[in-house]
This record gives sequence, structure tokens and C-alpha cells, in this order.
Amino acid sequence: MQHHILNTKFTEKYNSTAPPAFYSEITAFWQAFKNKANRSNYLANLVRKELRQRYSKLFDYYDEGHARLYFLTNHKRNDTQIQAIKNYDVEVFHLEDVLQFMADYVENAMPLTPPLLLTGISNILSADQSETEVPTSIVFARLTDFVAYMKDDQYDLLFNRNVRLWLGNTQVNEAIAETFQKHPKEFAYSNNGITILCEKHVSHQGKHEIVITNPRVVNGSQTLHSVRDAANPAASKSARVMVRIIEIPPLGSNNLPQQVKRRKEIIRQIALRSNSQNNIKKWDLVSNDDFQLELSRHFRTKKLFYERRRREWTERRTALKSVKISRGPELKRLTQLIAAYYWDNKTLGPVAAKNPALLFEGGRYDEITRTSPETAYQLFILDGVLGRQVNQLSKEKQYIRISAKQMKYTLFALIVRSLEAANAEWGSDTLTKLLEKELDEQSPKWRAFVKQIIDYVRDAFAIEDKLYRKRQGTPLTLVNYFKSQGYVGRLFPNSMPQKLRSAAKTVL
Repeated sequence: MQHHILNTKFTEKYNSTAPPAFYSEITAFWQAFKNKANRSNYLANLVRKELRQRYSKLFDYYDEGHARLYFLTNHKRNDTQIQAIKNYDVEVFHLEDVLQFMADYVENAMPLTPPLLLTGISNILSADQSETEVPTSIVFARLTDFVAYMKDDQYDLLFNRNVRLWLGNTQVNEAIAETFQKHPKEFAYSNNGITILCEKHVSHQGKHEIVITNPRVVNGSQTLHSVRDAANPAASKSARVMVRIIEIPPLGSNNLPQQVKRRKEIIRQIALRSNSQNNIKKWDLVSNDDFQLELSRHFRTKKLFYERRRREWTERRTALKSVKISRGPELKRLTQLIAAYYWDNKTLGPVAAKNPALLFEGGRYDEITRTSPETAYQLFILDGVLGRQVNQLSKEKQYIRISAKQMKYTLFALIVRSLEAANAEWGSDTLTKLLEKELDEQSPKWRAFVKQIIDYVRDAFAIEDKLYRKRQGTPLTLVNYFKSQGYVGRLFPNSMPQKLRSAAKTVL
């Protein structure tokens, strides 16, 4: 077991430079653990009597190599004083570090990653600082350095800011692996390269090395995962890849909201503008925005994993299941459900939900992001309830089995509309408990409710089909019916039929 020993200094006046006395205390703190001869004096003069026995035990842990020392303060770094303690075995966190940790946590980019060492770097191309908003360098790095790093990165923290994880053995990824294995010297000019964000990068020219602090790959996941999983990657030591290293400046304490907003915008633009060899979907590009991260955190409180990035559950399910986290919704599907939920919105609704690419554009996506996390959770549960009831009804009625796939978002929206007509309150604890209970029980009342909605749609389709046959001489297909706003819109009158409202009330 590892013990973390914290010495903290929090004062009412927090946004100022740490005074020299703080660093003197750090010195005394460190020496108490490092110098056994000083411990008695330290305990007698600086530690309260009731804590001395506890401190003695901490000394034992430190001597055994099972304890680490930390100093934490809400004051800003004193660059002069910090030099005097830089070689101490104490990790010091100032206000700037705390703010950075908070921002990274909100952006789902915690914990920090270990430093990445790139070796054999002979040349570095850096942009003139007067002509770029953030420090940027380009190098040609050994791919084997990344492979070695990824072996120890069991949770893929290196890719936490990437909009996608590995897509598997696509045709493009197989070609990347083949080049790495069979033509390593061609890799540098055959690949689009990798983009890394970091807190800082330091070049040691004499050693031909670069150390990258808290690295995060925002473009290049497909490249790195393809070479990592290639057979015998060590055989391709000559393979180089272009790496663009971008420093995101640490947050200061002044005007923090504006700094956070600008920092997020820089990271978002880098992710959007980076090139990609594999086709990227529009929903991939929002996977790290504030709304998606908020949903992710909310579903985690329900012991569910929200799959923001494609294949993420596949990559992480063993570890997640080990801590009792079950699979939740994936980003595209949940967004479609949310779109259907807004049945009365002119740009959303069940017809728009059938075309997910449109949902991530401008005003439509802005509307979707106004949905509360609890409502999104309720829609996910409702989808599960509806799916089970439709599956059961499909076994009993052929017409339901035939039409279920095409009508799913219209059916979902009509369930929402009917529940609203029966005064269901979205986002409320009462509705959450009701839906969760139904997901477990699958009651006959809900089955009857769902069947009434399906029959309502079936009757409306039959009328439209009859009219269409008269006009066109051919039958109206289910595909054309459910993708037509004109047809589907007529299923949502200002006042829902009484029988549907009554059926909704029975399940509430």
C-alpha cells in the first residue's frame, strides 16, 4: 500500500505569490522525513501532541519506501524560492497546478500521463513564437518510442483527448501496419503524422532527446494503435513518424473563466483541423465537448459507461466490469433519441433522428445540448423499455416485426408525446424511478400502451397508403412514409387521441 502525506497551506488570501516562509516549511517537512536525526525535534516543535504517534508511523512508511510527500497551497508559484527546494523529495502543487488539475478533470483528461521520451531526435522545427498563438514544434520521432510508452499505458490515457479510439483492422489501418513492418523507411513520408498536446516539451540536444510533459494524442490514434499491435514491432526501429507537438499554456489565476473558454476552443480547433487517414464521423468531433463530458459523468453516477468514442467500450469493458460499471448508451444513438424527444421542434423530431449526420450541425446540435443529463438518462431507459416491449410484440404480431425498424424513432417520439399529455415530468426523480422499475419488470400495462401507439401508427399509415395508391398507382413504402416530415408530422396533433392519453396514464 502506498501512503500519500500532504502538508497543506490554504489561506483566505489565495491569489498571491507564496511567501518564503512556505518554502522554509517545505524544507522542514522534507528534512523531518529525510533526516532521521531531526525527527524528534520536528515532532516536539512542529507537530501537535495528539498527532505525534501518527507521524511516527508515517516515518516508518517513508523509510520502507511506501510513502510520498506532497505540499499543496492556494498561492501562486514563487519562482525564486522554488529553486531552493527543487531537489527535495517533495512534490509541490501551487495554485496554478490546482487550477490546471480542475480544468483537466472537467475535460475528462485526468489523471496526468507520465512523461514521453522521444529519442534519436536530430532536428527540431519550431514555429516563430511571434507568429503562433501556442508554442508548436515538429520532429520526426521513432515509432518504437511510442510503442514502448503504450505498453505501460493500460488505460489508453495517452488518447484521452482524442475524438476516437482505435477503429480496429480497417483497410487503412492494415496498410499502416504493413508499412511499419515491411517498409519502415517509407513510413515518414507515407503517413499523415501525429499531433500531440502537452503542458511543455523540453529538448536535450546533447542527448538528442525530447521530454514531453503530460502528452495527449489528439490525432494519430489509428496510426499508433496499428503499429502497437503489429507483429514484432521492434523489428521496425527505423520507422519514423512526423510528430507535431503543441504546448497548451497552463492556466493562470486571473480571469479563469475566459482562460478556460479559450483553452477549450484551442483544443477543439486542433482536433477538428487535424488531418485523418480514416473517415471521421461528425459525431466523433463532439465526443470531447462540454455536453458530452457532462453526460459521461452523469451516466457514471448511475454505474453506466457512456460510450462517447467509437469502440471505447470494447477496449475498456474488462476493466469497467471489474468495478461494476455496465454498458450504457453510445453517443450517436443517444443523440438520435434526444432528437426524437423534441418531437415539436421544427429542426429535430423523429424524422431528423433518422439522419444522424444532420444532428451535429449548428442549431440542431445546440438544441440537443440544452437537454439535462437526467432527461438524457431517462430517454436511454425509456429506449430500453420500448425495445423490450417491441421485441416481445414482434414475436406475436407479424406487422409489428415488419415495421419495427422503420418506425422506431417515430414510435419513441409518440411515446414521449403521450407521456407528456399524461403530465409526465421529464427530469424528475419520480419519472426516473418509474422507468427504472419498468425496465426491470416489463409490465403488461406498458405492453398494451406500446401496442396502442403502434396500432395508431398502423392505422394512419393505412390511410396514407390508400391515398398514395390512388395518386401514384403504387404502394407507399414504410421507408418513404417514416422519412417524410409531412406524413409523420400528422401523427402529432395538438391534442393526442383520448385512448392514447388514457393508456399513458395507466403506466404512470
